[in-house]
Amino acid sequence: MEPSTHTSQNLSIDSENEIDLQELFGTLVEEKWLIAIVTAVIFVISLFYVLVATPIYRADTVLQVEDKSSNMLSLGDLADFSSASPTSAEIEIIKSRNIIGKTIDRLNLDIQVKPDYFPIIGAAIARRNNDKNITQDSSYTGYAWGGERIKIEQLTLPRLLQEDGITLVAQENQTYELIDTNGESLLTGKIGELAQAQGVTVFISELVARIGTEFSLSKGNRFKIANDLKKDIKVTEIGKKTGILNISLEGSDSALISRIIDSISTFYLRQNVERTSVEAQRSLIFLQKQIPLIKDEMEAAEVELNNYRGNKSSVNLTLETQSLLNRIITIETQLSELEVKRSDLSKKYTDIHPIMITLTSQEAKLKEQLERINGKAHGLPKTQQEILRLSRDVEVATTIYTQLLNKTQELKVVKAGTVGNVRIIDSALTAERPIKPKKLLIVFVSTLLSLLAAIAWVLVRRAMNKGVENPDLIEQNTNIPVYANVPLSPAQVLLGKDRNTGKVKHAILCEQDPKDISLEGLRSLRTNLHFALLEAKNNIVMITGPSPGIGKSFVSTNFAHIVAQSNQKVLLIDADMRKGHIHEEYNVSRSPGLSELIVQKSDIKNVVRNSGFKNVDIITTGNLPPNPSELLLHENFAKNLKHLSKEYDLILIDTPPLLAVTDAAIIGNLCGTTFVLLRYSAHSMAEIQATVKRLQQNNIEPRGFIFNALQPRAGYGKYAHYHYEYKS
Repeated sequence: MEPSTHTSQNLSIDSENEIDLQELFGTLVEEKWLIAIVTAVIFVISLFYVLVATPIYRADTVLQVEDKSSNMLSLGDLADFSSASPTSAEIEIIKSRNIIGKTIDRLNLDIQVKPDYFPIIGAAIARRNNDKNITQDSSYTGYAWGGERIKIEQLTLPRLLQEDGITLVAQENQTYELIDTNGESLLTGKIGELAQAQGVTVFISELVARIGTEFSLSKGNRFKIANDLKKDIKVTEIGKKTGILNISLEGSDSALISRIIDSISTFYLRQNVERTSVEAQRSLIFLQKQIPLIKDEMEAAEVELNNYRGNKSSVNLTLETQSLLNRIITIETQLSELEVKRSDLSKKYTDIHPIMITLTSQEAKLKEQLERINGKAHGLPKTQQEILRLSRDVEVATTIYTQLLNKTQELKVVKAGTVGNVRIIDSALTAERPIKPKKLLIVFVSTLLSLLAAIAWVLVRRAMNKGVENPDLIEQNTNIPVYANVPLSPAQVLLGKDRNTGKVKHAILCEQDPKDISLEGLRSLRTNLHFALLEAKNNIVMITGPSPGIGKSFVSTNFAHIVAQSNQKVLLIDADMRKGHIHEEYNVSRSPGLSELIVQKSDIKNVVRNSGFKNVDIITTGNLPPNPSELLLHENFAKNLKHLSKEYDLILIDTPPLLAVTDAAIIGNLCGTTFVLLRYSAHSMAEIQATVKRLQQNNIEPRGFIFNALQPRAGYGKYAHYHYEYKS
């Protein structure tokens, strides 16, 4: 027996824990309107957002930074002063405060002016009316509605007004008025004229706006504007080590961002040329100092050579000596160039710099070659050695002097020229279409996410609801049958409202709408009750439940009338002497009732009242006593029930909630049949089991459950739809 019980419990637990896709789908179908409304609302909000959101445009330009060593002058190795800067360094130069600061000053970016738009939708309307011709119509007083233009060339504000800003109001005849935050007038000016008053200086060159249109003016912090612009500007290298730079900026004013990018590229190009010119000037100064010294050396060498030849009567060089001379001249010239280059670069780099180390290495190799050649020259006749030495000095000095003169002329051209190693490939251009917001994407994604969120919310709420919704689970976990499933009745809700407003006298659904679907469950209970009473000790039936607000009065009242319709005499007793309200259903007074009958303040004839309907009598609660439980324990209560059970075919008692008070446990011991009323999705399985346990602890064996307010749900099989039709 124990293994069987254990197996049934495991099956019950598994059935609760398994995921029922049909049930989940049914939950979604039931909440379809909630999901649809949430999705529709978010769709409308996203659509509204993309219509009013400020469009963001992107302007960019493309520059090429060339290696200076490959420029058109071909200055050779001596022009190493113009070696190419790393791309990262050029990017930092572009984003430097020097370049950005000049752009701010050139475009007056520190002067911030903005038309006052109608809240939320005003800016969107103005954008759509941007090309509209503006007339001097004062009907648009206050807000800007599109087409307004203003150009401020100069603006100076006192320190206090720089933070708060001022308001400009367009007036008639090309005039305007400046107002502070307190609404006081600062000055009145005219377009094209400088205006000064109270520490405010302003020059407006253009103002196109309707009369009364307001603009907010302020003077921004130049340092902050520069930092913000530095963050917003994006400079990236296209490809790897290509030297192609893309400068881009995003903003809401397509024309302004294009001008900013164009200004930055122009100033960068200008500083690059200036930097090249300065470097050329520095090298030119160095060469101009070296040329006189080399010239003197050349002239002295020529004089010494001529004197020697004169003394020796014109000594000529042999072929071997001439070959050595040419080789020596070549090496000496290279050594001289390296020395000049070393002197120039020593102003930039230390001796441990890679460039300086390379120069030292090259110089050592050349000296080594020169020593080998000089070794060969020592084997020549003494006269040839001397003429070789003197000719070498002349040729080397002459070659170096000629090269320095050429380099000097080239550097003068560079210094005077306007060409750097940067050129603009693509001028600043703003795309016609905004890059943000992505309207279709935003609407689609937000709608999809809202749909998924609504579905998730419904499923989470469903998962968080621990209330039992399947009657089969109740039978599986308690081994007590469900005698009736009573569907939820929307008509009963409307009927209660009509009774409260006086449209109907009685709110008894069975009498007002006998075809209502919820009554079919009570009719099946009537059939089942007939067989249950055969085994009961009396004809007294108690209807109780775990908690309040589950519909006990509705079930008790309508069930009494359904039984009465089968020609049985029924007595309905409202034993909830705490909050009972059955008397309201019949539109009668609460007293005299059960409390008066028990304490013998009134007899049965006065307490039992005709309901106004055939075969149905009622006993109301009477005046609510302070101690209902003690009152129900009085012997008069049991005595009167025994007497009344002989006069009626069925006595139906409506009791207070079992888990809240002990009244139902007291009454249940006097009743032959007990039904536990449960409401759809209102009780956890633990609460249901606690109710059964409480009854059993008081020696009351519940006959069965009545499952009330069952809601038709897709995915619930036989409980999903009801197709009963009542026939009288």
